[in-house]
Amino acid sequence: MAERKPHILLDGFASHEAFRSRRTGRNPVIPPQDRNSHGRSLSHRYSGVLSQFQSQREQAPEPVTEDIGIYVEIIGAPGCDLPLDSLDTSRDFKLRSCRKVDGREVAVVFIPESRRDVFQRKIDQYLDPDKDGKGGPRNHNLIDSIFEIKLADLRSFWTDDVSLYPADPQQQVWWELWLKKRPEDEDPIQIAHQLAERIGAQLGNTSLSFFDSVVILIKVSAHQLERAPELIANLEELRPAKETPNVLIALSPKEQHEWAEDLKGRLHLGETASAVVTILDTGVNYNHPLLGEIFTEQQAERWHPDWPGYDDFNPTNPLAPFNDHGSRQAGLAAFGDLHAALVSSEPIMLNHRIESARILPPAGNNDPELYGAITVGTAAKLEVGMPDCSRVYSLAVTAAPEREGGQPSSWSAEIDQFSSGMEDGKQRLFVISAGNNGDISPDLDCWEQVHLAQIEDPAQAWNALTVGAYTEKTTNDDPSFNGWSPLAESGDVAPATRSAVNWAWRKHAPYKPDVVAEGGNRLLSPDATEVSNADVISLLTTSGRTTGQLFETTADTSAACALVSRQAAILMAEYPEYWPETIRALIAHSAEWTPKMWERFGLLHQQHSPKLSKETMLRCVGYGVPDLERARYSASHALTLIAQDSLQPFAKDADASNSDDPKLNEMQLYQLPWPIEVLQQLSPELEVKLRVTLSYFIEPNPGRRGYRRRYSYQSHGLRFEVIRPGQSLENFRASINQKANEETEDYSGPEGANDGWQLGLQLRTRGALHSDIWTGAAADLADMHTTAVYPVGGWWKYRTAQDRWQNSVRYSLIVSVDVPDESIDIYSVVENLVETAVEVSTEI
Repeated sequence: MAERKPHILLDGFASHEAFRSRRTGRNPVIPPQDRNSHGRSLSHRYSGVLSQFQSQREQAPEPVTEDIGIYVEIIGAPGCDLPLDSLDTSRDFKLRSCRKVDGREVAVVFIPESRRDVFQRKIDQYLDPDKDGKGGPRNHNLIDSIFEIKLADLRSFWTDDVSLYPADPQQQVWWELWLKKRPEDEDPIQIAHQLAERIGAQLGNTSLSFFDSVVILIKVSAHQLERAPELIANLEELRPAKETPNVLIALSPKEQHEWAEDLKGRLHLGETASAVVTILDTGVNYNHPLLGEIFTEQQAERWHPDWPGYDDFNPTNPLAPFNDHGSRQAGLAAFGDLHAALVSSEPIMLNHRIESARILPPAGNNDPELYGAITVGTAAKLEVGMPDCSRVYSLAVTAAPEREGGQPSSWSAEIDQFSSGMEDGKQRLFVISAGNNGDISPDLDCWEQVHLAQIEDPAQAWNALTVGAYTEKTTNDDPSFNGWSPLAESGDVAPATRSAVNWAWRKHAPYKPDVVAEGGNRLLSPDATEVSNADVISLLTTSGRTTGQLFETTADTSAACALVSRQAAILMAEYPEYWPETIRALIAHSAEWTPKMWERFGLLHQQHSPKLSKETMLRCVGYGVPDLERARYSASHALTLIAQDSLQPFAKDADASNSDDPKLNEMQLYQLPWPIEVLQQLSPELEVKLRVTLSYFIEPNPGRRGYRRRYSYQSHGLRFEVIRPGQSLENFRASINQKANEETEDYSGPEGANDGWQLGLQLRTRGALHSDIWTGAAADLADMHTTAVYPVGGWWKYRTAQDRWQNSVRYSLIVSVDVPDESIDIYSVVENLVETAVEVSTEI
C-alpha cells in the first residue's frame, strides 16, 4: 500500500482580478516500438507460452467442454489501452476479462486449439516490411500495445481487489465463478456441475444469468480450482463471494450479546468527539450495548418534548409501536457494515460519535408542511448544547417527490437555507438519501426501474450531498431462498434506488444523486414472479433493542446514506480545519463509476449522443462510488491540493445609480504549485489523471416564479476552468475574462486543445457541486498548472433591495493529480514548493 500522506491545504496561491463574463477526451496513443526487437521478443515469449502449455497439457485430464484451447494473459504497455476489438474476434481470440494492474491493462484471452497459430502469424506480418500499409507495420496497433504475454493461471481470472484473493490455497472459500454463455447445446450451469464434480467442489443454490454470462457460486480451495482453466473453455472471471449477515442474524440473543461484548472490548474511542453524525430519524436507542458506548441520552433530542427519545421494544406487548430505523442508521454511521467489525479481531478506532435527533413521531405522521421546521428545529436543539461540534446531518427520511420532480420544496429549501449559514454564519453539511422505490417489479431490469422512480423530497436540496444506492451484494447462501437469484448484478444500481432521469424540472435542477453507496440487493424467485428483500443480500447493523436481538439488517438508500455520513464524519475528524463544503467535495472528488456503470454508459452511448448518455449516468449514479481511502489521504504519486477561499461575485460600478443592477465582480486565478519538471520527465505516452472539484453553498429562493434571472432558485453560481496544454497564461485569462481580453489586443480565440475531459464545461455546471476528470499525457498535464474560479448570475444579482449583492461567498476547490506509477514522487515536489512560498510570504 502507498504511504498515506495528508492532503495539502493551500494559502496564498490565488490572485483576485476584476471580471466580466466572456460567455459567448483525447484518444489513447499507442507507443511505437522498435519493430525488430519488439516483434522478435513477443514471438519468443509466445513460443515459450505454447511450450509451457504443451507440457502441462500432457498431464491434464479430459476437458469438460468440447471447445479446447489455451488461456493467455496479455499485458498492455504502460498508459496504453489494449485494442480489445482485436483480442475478441469471432474465430481467433475470445476475450474473457480485462482489468487494470499498476496502470497497465491486463486481458485474459482464450485461444482455441485450432487458432493458436494466428497470433504468431500476426507477429510475423508485423515483422515483414513487405506487409506494411500506409499506417506502418501490419497489425502494429495490436502488437505495439502489448508489453508481455504469458500463460494464464488462476490469479489471471481474479478481477477484484488483489488483497482479497485467498491467502491460504488450501482453504475452502466461496467464489463467484463467471462463465461465458455457450452455444445452445452447452448449458453453462451443467458445465459448472461437471466442473464441481471433477474438482470436488460444492455449488451454491443459486446462479445469475446475464446477457452473455452466467455466475455460479462455488465453494472450493484455490488449489482445487487451479484445474478449472484446463477443464473448461468458458471461464471468464473469478470474484470473491460477498459476506452475508445471515450467520450473525440467526444467532441466539445470548450469542449476539457475546459478539457485542467482544466488539466493545476492541473499541477505542478518541479522546474528544471532534465530529458527530446526527441521525435525523425515529430516534436512536442510547441503551443499546454497542450504541451506548458512543453516545448518551444527553446527545439525544426530539422535536416534540412529549415524544420518547426512541421506541423501546416491549416483548410483552409486541403490537406496541416500534420503529428502530434510527438505531439501524446509527449502527452503520458508527461502524459501517457491522459484519466486518464483528468478525474482525482487530481494534476498532472511532474518532467520531453519534447524536440522535428524533423528527418522526411514535405513531402517525408529521404534517408535511412542517417537515422543514421539524428537521431544522430539532437539529438546532442539539447545536445549543454543543455549538462548536462538527456535524454531519444524516437524513434518510423522505417524502413523495414534488409534482414537478426536482423542483425545490419548502423542506428542501429549508435545508438549503440552514446549511448555507445565511442566517447565523454557520455552514452545515447534510447527507440525504435519494429515497426508495417501494414498488420493485420482477419483470423489469433494475436500470429501467431506477429511471422510472424519481428521487424524493428533500433530496433535491442543492447544498446537500444526495446519496443513491448501488450494490456489490450478490451472494445467496440462504437455504430458505434456494434457487432465488439476485436482481441486480454486482456493481450495478441497487433495485430500490431512485434517479433524476425523469425530473420535469431537470433543466434547472442539479444532477442527483451526487454519489452512490452500498444499499443491498433483492432476490428474484426462480419463476421470476416475486421479489424479496432477504437478509442475505442486506447490510448488518444494530437493532433498536436494549436486550434480545441486538443485530438487524437494513438496506436501500437509507443504508447508503448512513455509510456516506460515516465517511463524512471520518473526514471531519481527520481534518477539523476543513469546511463542510470541502468535506462534501472530497467525497464526490473520490467517487468513480464501477465497471458495470461504465458498461451501462457504453450501452447508452450506442443509442444516444455522448452528452445525453453522460447526463443520464449523472442522474442515475452521480459521480459514482466514493473511495474513503482516496478522500482521506494523498500519496507520493497521487496528490490532492485543497483551497478554501471566498470571493464577492457581484458589485456595482462606483458611478452606477441605485436602480442599476450589479455586475459580475471578480474571479480568482490559481497558479498552483505544480510538479512540472517531474511530469515533463515522464514517458510522453504515460497516461495521467487530473481531477478538479468545486463546491459551494447557495442561498435558496424557493418562490415559484419561473426560476429565471431575478427569480432563479440559486443566489449565485461559480464555475472553474483549467488552462489548456500549450496555452499561455495571457490567452487563458482572455479566454474566460472579457476584461483580460480587452488588455490583450491580439486575442483571437483560446489556444490549445480542450479535449480529454470526461464531462466538459457544458455538463459539469449544474447545481453547486461540480467535478470533472481530465485524462491525457503527462507532458500535457505539466502545462495545466492554472485554474480559474469565476462567478455566474443568480438572484443576488437582481434583488438589489436586500443588498445581497454585497455578500462574499465561500467555496472549496480541490485539484488532484494521479500518476499510475507509485514510484514517482510528485507529493514531495509540491510540498517543497508550498513550504518555500510560505517562507517567502513570511519574510515579506
